[in-house]
Amino acid sequence: MHDMIFERQNLDRYDHFQFPGVVPRTFIGAFINAVLAAPICLVFDSIYAPRVISLFICRAALAALSVYSLATFRFQVEKKFGKIVSACFAVICSIQFHLLFYCSRPLPNTYASIFVNFAFAFWLKEQYEVLFSILAFSAIVFRSELVVLAAPIFVSLLVLRKFSSFSAIVKVVATSVMVAILSLCLTISFDSFFWRRWLWPEGEVFYFNTILNKSSQWGVMPWHWYFSSALPRAMMGTLFLLPGGLMFTQRMRPFFFPVLAFICLYSFLPHKELRFIIYALPIFNCVCAVELGRLYINRNKECGDGKSWKDRLRSPKFFFRAAVTLVVFNVSATYGFTRVASTNYPGGDALILLHEMERHNVTAGLRPFVHIDVPAAQQGISRFLELSSPWRYSKREEEHDMDVYTHLITDKHRVDNFTAVITLYGLDVRSALMAPRRMSSMQQIKMRVFKRNDINKALVAPQE
Repeated sequence: MHDMIFERQNLDRYDHFQFPGVVPRTFIGAFINAVLAAPICLVFDSIYAPRVISLFICRAALAALSVYSLATFRFQVEKKFGKIVSACFAVICSIQFHLLFYCSRPLPNTYASIFVNFAFAFWLKEQYEVLFSILAFSAIVFRSELVVLAAPIFVSLLVLRKFSSFSAIVKVVATSVMVAILSLCLTISFDSFFWRRWLWPEGEVFYFNTILNKSSQWGVMPWHWYFSSALPRAMMGTLFLLPGGLMFTQRMRPFFFPVLAFICLYSFLPHKELRFIIYALPIFNCVCAVELGRLYINRNKECGDGKSWKDRLRSPKFFFRAAVTLVVFNVSATYGFTRVASTNYPGGDALILLHEMERHNVTAGLRPFVHIDVPAAQQGISRFLELSSPWRYSKREEEHDMDVYTHLITDKHRVDNFTAVITLYGLDVRSALMAPRRMSSMQQIKMRVFKRNDINKALVAPQE
């Protein structure tokens, strides 16, 4: 986004040529994001405002897109299940930390989830041709695993005889194939321009992650991990509303089980992350909202005379109060997750502090050359935080002579010929979640800024 807004046609200065990453990614999502944010970003840039403001603007634009897609899905929930369920859906989504967290993260999964939410809205409207067209586009451009989501949905529609005729099935398939071909042409032409070679980004990602199974280099989890860890963390207390929503409301089952099948099938891939199944949350939340709405409607009902403890424990009033307790728990847990997450990106803080620390030395003639290692780059450092000349930055991962740099941002404890000048602390996540009141005593070192000992030699730093 930074390069599209500020570098524009100057492709030579784009970050991905110097640091391409493991696999290429599409620029289409970033382009959409940049188009929305660029007018405001350029206004702030014209008055020489810090470019970190533009980062907030870009993230806000992406969050607005995500919220709009959820609101579109919610509108169809209201049409199908009523205003109470719709309101409950909004409440549940707003108190789930991970859903909100990913709404503004510029990841392929986030861009894909926006389109999936629109697709789910058409699923509720029973407009299947549009549903599969959107999924086809999203799978080809953003995340190929959406094919695994589309397949169970299609099979369930066949089993439930939702298609009016065989010609309707043929039309859906033909339209989806046509959209997939057009999407493939779009992403190849668009992304080949930015990468300066012919490629299909998501095709290379699929080959790397699935065919070669190299995604397992980033960790392997057991088959049940999505069910035993990811979903409980994502849904928290509202997960307990899921069984009731399925038991007492049959209308949600045709939507729930295909999405559940998607998670089961995707669980066979060894490397797992919550963001890979983030698309399932709106459907799961809708099931929970149906149950919460049912409990709200029956909130004043009693069982029997309501005097015995057995009648009270079986009464809808008791279950509604329990549901309210779960909602309150989610609010508290979301606050705790937010507190912890705010300490998990020390790389960005380190770079900002370094800029402030060396401001006077730069005026005196220092030409800082900063090396940013992989952990630092993954923990908050963005091109939006970089300053113009004489500041220079490198993210080279291969081993080379560190003495060419004036400063290092790293999670290492020591580096020869360098002295730590800034130390940033973060929270031990597991301990903090277990005892949030004692967060201040659970800090651990997360990031350091090192300064070269013979810094005087760096007044005129060598070019990389």
